[in-house]
Amino acid sequence: MKNRIWRIAFAFLSLLILTVSLVSCGGSSDGTGSGSAFNLFATDDLNADYTGVWVKVYHADMVDSTGAKVDLLTSTDGVTVNLRALNDGAAKFLLLCPGKLPAGTYTKVEFELDKSVTLVATGSGTVSTADFPDSYDATVAGHSLLSADITPNLTVPGSSKLIIDFDLKNWTVSSGVITPVLTVSSGTGFDDGSRHEPFEFRGTVGDLAGTAPTQTFTLNLKNGGTISVTTSDTTAIVGDGGVTSLSNGMNVHVYGTFDPTTNTITATSIRADSEFSSFAAAVGAASNGDALAQTFTLTPKCVHGFVPQGDSLTVSTSDTTKYRGHHGSMLTEAQFYEALAAAGDNAVVDAEGTYDSGSNTLTAKSVHIENETEVDHAEAQGTVTAADLTTGTFTLTVSESDGFANNSDTLSVVVSVDALFTNNEGHIMTEADFFAALASPTQRIKIKGSFANGVFTATRLQLKH
Repeated sequence: MKNRIWRIAFAFLSLLILTVSLVSCGGSSDGTGSGSAFNLFATDDLNADYTGVWVKVYHADMVDSTGAKVDLLTSTDGVTVNLRALNDGAAKFLLLCPGKLPAGTYTKVEFELDKSVTLVATGSGTVSTADFPDSYDATVAGHSLLSADITPNLTVPGSSKLIIDFDLKNWTVSSGVITPVLTVSSGTGFDDGSRHEPFEFRGTVGDLAGTAPTQTFTLNLKNGGTISVTTSDTTAIVGDGGVTSLSNGMNVHVYGTFDPTTNTITATSIRADSEFSSFAAAVGAASNGDALAQTFTLTPKCVHGFVPQGDSLTVSTSDTTKYRGHHGSMLTEAQFYEALAAAGDNAVVDAEGTYDSGSNTLTAKSVHIENETEVDHAEAQGTVTAADLTTGTFTLTVSESDGFANNSDTLSVVVSVDALFTNNEGHIMTEADFFAALASPTQRIKIKGSFANGVFTATRLQLKH
């Protein structure tokens, strides 16, 4: 009798696990299953009345000719997107849903969004909300269904992407009700990589290949689907506990831009899951750094866990905030604000913490500064004298140089506060260990950075054989 009871219990448990797995993966219609690789993009047609149109997307489904749905995106918390950012006078493109589609003919795409839309008025910056009409209500309370017919129908295999235009210029707002229009975009400008918006994708690393810092891997997305990712020596890898390299199975947040030529994400930064990964987060351009007030302004490219009450928000830091530099090095508060100022218009910050909608402020548990565009176009190689760890300076006797003009065989070098130090094999090392290696008069190094007013500011330094 006991064995029979255990067999029944085991069978029930197995069935329960299977059921939970199907629900969490979108069931048998899940776009993460077998099929052809397929990407769903969002774009916008300009509406000059607003500088921000924030929506939250919970589901994205492709509907086939039989009426069956294939789930490309499922997010319990919702993916927050500023649709207005997808046009600056011409269309910009956002990879919203990487995934797979089974063979078939598809007639419609359907989005499940939060019923409420946050609007930021042009000029005044006034923030308001409007709701989609009740006729768009989904079965889930507080959610709305928006769809676009695909004409001509999309056939798989054959088609590998679809671009949906959230046609904001034809959206109307009246008495707190916003009526949307969605169409299929022709994709004019899609092949221009500069027209693609950076975004953050969360998932696990798989099929890691190559030698750091130049690697490729498959990101198995938490929201479903997969996407290929490429890294380079400009990609920052950030993590708690001294994480400086990638490994299969690692949970990561990849911030980067879709490359339409290679159909991959070019990673700007990769951050391993941290103790703050479940908190509100925002990534975007940083400005107005104030070390005394411990604040800066963030204009987000993407956010998680909240909807900003404006085009930008205030990030407040404190003595307990974890500060990181461009390449993941731990910084003091003073060094962070110094690096923020040095990055200027190129400053991008990833901030995690708690968000207060009343003050439109994110109180940061962790901040990571990076450059949107690397400014280290100058490089040089040679041997070192007068190395001083305390001041972070040395003199380089130059044997090779590129990207700048210097009228001397020697070069005054100052190390940036968030510099990356690597050994001969490209593995990260501490600044102290790097400077210790410079004690050898025959030790050659390679530096990258910027040159101005007779001084080379080094952001990346590597020991050379």
